[in-house]
Amino acid sequence: MKQLQTERVGILFWLAVGLVSIYGSTRLGLGALREPGSGFLPFVAGCFISLMAVFLFLHSLLRRREAQDKPSSFWAGVHWHRPVIISLVTFGFVLVLERLGFILAGFFLLVILFKGVEKFSWKKAMIIPTLTLGLTYLLFNVFLKASLPKGIFGF
Repeated sequence: MKQLQTERVGILFWLAVGLVSIYGSTRLGLGALREPGSGFLPFVAGCFISLMAVFLFLHSLLRRREAQDKPSSFWAGVHWHRPVIISLVTFGFVLVLERLGFILAGFFLLVILFKGVEKFSWKKAMIIPTLTLGLTYLLFNVFLKASLPKGIFGF
């Protein structure tokens, strides 16, 4: 029963996050469908999060009671090393993004994730980030004319 209560608290947390996102996005301005405002994407994301939370909450209410009463530890079998490593590497990416630039910081981020976390071979851990960042650069800098942080090397 404790696991069910914990699950419902988590669902209500995400419902609150979705509703706050919807509220904040309306203050930014939604714009029109042909010219979306700065709040359009957060509004859509907030609607999706809220809708999923409502569905999950209803699902938790409708599940059979005997399935909920199984004794189990909520944290049993949880391995924290991967999410912690990913969070730290992503935080490091944010810290060095302006100094190193998007291409270099992104390359280090992806190589660390592919080699250190996912245990890809060195070949894959170098080729996939190179292709990904090359295509990202083409899309944003060349086609969309958006500026990405250039960093110390100017690219």
